[in-house]
Amino acid sequence: MAEKKYYPSEEIHVKEEFSSYVTFENIYGGHKTYIKIPNKCDINLNVYDLIPGISVIIEHSNLIDTFRSNNDILYYEHPEDALLLNYVAQGQCQYELEPDKYLFIKENYINVYIKELNPHSFSYIGDVTLYHIIINKKQFKEFTGRNKEFNEIVQELFESTKKENCIIFKSPNRITEIIEEFSRFEIKKEKSAKLFFELKALECLLVLYEYGINDEKNIQRTYSDATIRVVRNIKNSLSRNIASYVSLDALSLNYGINLTTLKNCFKDMYGKPLYTWYKEYKFIRAKELIKNTDYPISKIAYMVGYKSSSKFAKAFKKEMGVLPSVYRKNKK
Repeated sequence: MAEKKYYPSEEIHVKEEFSSYVTFENIYGGHKTYIKIPNKCDINLNVYDLIPGISVIIEHSNLIDTFRSNNDILYYEHPEDALLLNYVAQGQCQYELEPDKYLFIKENYINVYIKELNPHSFSYIGDVTLYHIIINKKQFKEFTGRNKEFNEIVQELFESTKKENCIIFKSPNRITEIIEEFSRFEIKKEKSAKLFFELKALECLLVLYEYGINDEKNIQRTYSDATIRVVRNIKNSLSRNIASYVSLDALSLNYGINLTTLKNCFKDMYGKPLYTWYKEYKFIRAKELIKNTDYPISKIAYMVGYKSSSKFAKAFKKEMGVLPSVYRKNKK
């Protein structure tokens, strides 16, 4: 593995200036790449180079700062031949549909694109889990040779994607099932791991071919960078001030953002309505305070925005199934 120290796959490379942040270890059927840059990103990649022309990468990332995928750290050897299928298993991704026009790729959604036509692909922040299937059209054709059917399938997927530039759609049920099989498969032997990933990657191609991705249209709502920054600032401000109550109307007025746009953008960015997220976040913080401090329950209730400890206890029990005092006793 020494000669491939800075190469997560045969197609994707880590730029040499970031080599000091990269470590490797072998795993069944492939290897694991760690990219850890202080105050920026913590990226773990399980890399499986399968038959020539096909790789599967399972990515678990915790991004402290917004990270533009494969732009600053990674580059592709042959972007003109690289077809990418990305499945979002956890988190949210942001895609630039047009200059300053972004949409969000949600959990259980897929985006398919040719790397050369989308050099920045998408960006994201926070905890994200992605499954990537990378197809090098030229290498795949050379390997399969006379297998006309497989070559035609890859060529048709390539042409459909090229025509639309990037295709984003909700995953067919079978693709979701295949991804779950990836995560559940208990790997014990090197050969079985490699064959398993090969079969599942090829099955994904067949399902997408039958599904007809060229019929999909990008119909999600889009937002400007300025709007996204405002919504992110609102979320960060609410995270720091969980004792306060601010109405959506007041937030809209104070931050100069249309109320409907605020509601829609927040839900698309974070996967749930603003008040649903805020309520859940308050209880997350309350659980931490109950478990890790000796503050009275009445004080914790006040700290997370409840003026009455009895109302807080009632709401906490409805959310958690037990009273705050019982929760503390169980955790202690």
